[in-house]
Amino acid sequence: MLLRFCYNKEEVIQALRFHFLHKGEIKVFRITLLILLMFAVLGYLVQLVTFAAMTGVIIMMVLLTIAFWFLLPISIYNRAATFRESIDLLCNEEGMVIGTRSGERHILWKHFHRIVETDQFFFLYRTNQSFFLIPMQAFKSQLDRENFSRLLKSKVY
Repeated sequence: MLLRFCYNKEEVIQALRFHFLHKGEIKVFRITLLILLMFAVLGYLVQLVTFAAMTGVIIMMVLLTIAFWFLLPISIYNRAATFRESIDLLCNEEGMVIGTRSGERHILWKHFHRIVETDQFFFLYRTNQSFFLIPMQAFKSQLDRENFSRLLKSKVY
């Protein structure tokens, strides 16, 4: 199966947000901050916490949200040249060949340890931090997409 595609900046940034927000440590961090916010608001309501302390917690939450929602995904997008290239992807039973202007790279299926399928992308994870994105728009038909999904599940899981 041969796929040719270019990445859409907004879709890639959204995919990076998805990746970051679904990481275990980020989930724990978000829950911890929400609990802190609840305690700050409740403490303020029962007059155990000052308005300044509650405001500080809220400002911290806003700044961290901006960092995770905007700054981190955009900085990753800007550093990765792959997202601005045209990609030729050849998939077969052994693995896939990723071709760009700068060359080709062959990756065996055994080098991927996890696959996540969303409405917009296939995330093919090599490590918990490193993944390759394949946009759903790269497939000519729904049948091609389903066949590719079956191939991935048979080779990676």
